[in-house]
Amino acid sequence: MLWDRLNVWWDRFLVPVDDPGSRLFHLNIVVSLLLVALWLFWTSRKSMWPEFIRLVFRRKYWWNRSTKLDYQIYILNGILKVLLLIPFLDFSFEIARMVGHGLVFLNGGEFMGLKASTTHLFAFTVVAFVWDDFLRFFQHFIMHRIPFLWRIHSVHHSARVLTPVTLYRNHPLESAIATLRNSLSLGVMTGLFLFLFEARFSVVTLFGVNIFGFLFNLLGANLRHSHVPISFGPFFEKIFISPKQHQIHHSSNPDHFDRNLGVSLAIWDRLFGSLILSQEVDKVRVGLPESHHQSLLGEMTLRRKSN
Repeated sequence: MLWDRLNVWWDRFLVPVDDPGSRLFHLNIVVSLLLVALWLFWTSRKSMWPEFIRLVFRRKYWWNRSTKLDYQIYILNGILKVLLLIPFLDFSFEIARMVGHGLVFLNGGEFMGLKASTTHLFAFTVVAFVWDDFLRFFQHFIMHRIPFLWRIHSVHHSARVLTPVTLYRNHPLESAIATLRNSLSLGVMTGLFLFLFEARFSVVTLFGVNIFGFLFNLLGANLRHSHVPISFGPFFEKIFISPKQHQIHHSSNPDHFDRNLGVSLAIWDRLFGSLILSQEVDKVRVGLPESHHQSLLGEMTLRRKSN
């Protein structure tokens, strides 16, 4: 059993380039590099390719005090996720069963029995994506608004250099909360699907991943945690969160801490009054104004140095 879990850890967390559900999936990385090249082509007044090499492959960008901690936390959370979080905190099956049984009871003991047509599956895929995106937003919202949860989440915001691996720079307690959130997201949608169609849960996918989630990861999600300030423009940034908008969220300016909390969709920030467009902010310096222990032990124990 332990050996099987270690194999899963190796395949899913140490070799994420083969996992279509990971932002570090090889196609996502390739498209991110292409997007950086296109962005430089349209915006850079310097020679494009030397600037591309400087932005993407500079050693100090990938190997510094902040990114070293990213890698350590990534490995720690990968081990905990396989050995503890998924085995003990994944309640998606139980939630799906409760939701399914509850809906059948409310419907007089009957399933809806709808035909799982292409139109129905596509509509359900949209609903599943929006539901999951809202839960991600809401978790992020409370992580910023509740003082104890902010102390946990501040481990993520303490990064002074953003790279795609910074996505995984989370305190294990936040990873545990995310596991419970995933259970709720998948469990509710699975139970609803079973009630509606009385069939095995299914959505429209690419490489086995919800097509909208896959496209989100493919089209620049890795650049959210980067130093490449790609904007979608004022119109689309009211619908989708751009890389630069998320970089603003990581700004060391406290005025930006509670802004742009959304993951994919900007509609939640618009509803909660936390949206800020990239054109409203010029340059962004990331990190926290207070000093942090740039060490694994210091971050895991939530200790803070005085300024």
